[in-house]
Amino acid sequence: MKGTVFAVALNHRSQTEAWLDAFQQPPYQTPPKTPVWFIKPRNTVIHSGDAIPVPQEERVQSGATIALVVGKTARKITTADAANYIAGYALANDVSLPEESFYRPAIKAKCRDGFCPLGELAPLPHVDAVDIITEINGKEVNRWTTADLNRSAAELLCALSDFATLQPGDVILLGTPQQRVDIQAGDNITIKAAGLPTLENSTRLQLKRTGETA
Repeated sequence: MKGTVFAVALNHRSQTEAWLDAFQQPPYQTPPKTPVWFIKPRNTVIHSGDAIPVPQEERVQSGATIALVVGKTARKITTADAANYIAGYALANDVSLPEESFYRPAIKAKCRDGFCPLGELAPLPHVDAVDIITEINGKEVNRWTTADLNRSAAELLCALSDFATLQPGDVILLGTPQQRVDIQAGDNITIKAAGLPTLENSTRLQLKRTGETA
């Protein structure tokens, strides 16, 4: 997985429900009609066993999800053909500071060092109804199912390929529920789902550099 990591906001029913009142207010007065995309750049990507740097004096949240891995060049594909372009899936963690708005790119919240742990690839045929479990220090703290996503993995792949040519190794994070899990330095985070290699990461305090301010 050496390509671009794309991610989608508001792809879980609980998120759209939680933000519905805000979306009725000016200036837009309606929920988004298409997927809301963002990118997790290369500095965010780490692997199972690596430590997640937790910034001082910030609230940091774990967002367990599944990553679709593109297997071959995809441009304007259909949902019916999507499976032919998917190499497989992996567990992922969309680590983030709390989101306060979906009207501005959340670069400071989403794009910090180590904020996208990615697990190992597994060639599952689909992930349409998979339970994703998060454990913190050996205790289950969150569980959700991909059956509650607004758009399936295939639908997201088609929507993104409609305007961007995707290359082998590119990744799409399928989204997270509104409820996330707070994490802090010293935690051990384990993400599990049937058929996918477990994703495990510790957290460590990210110290400020000498002379650095917030």
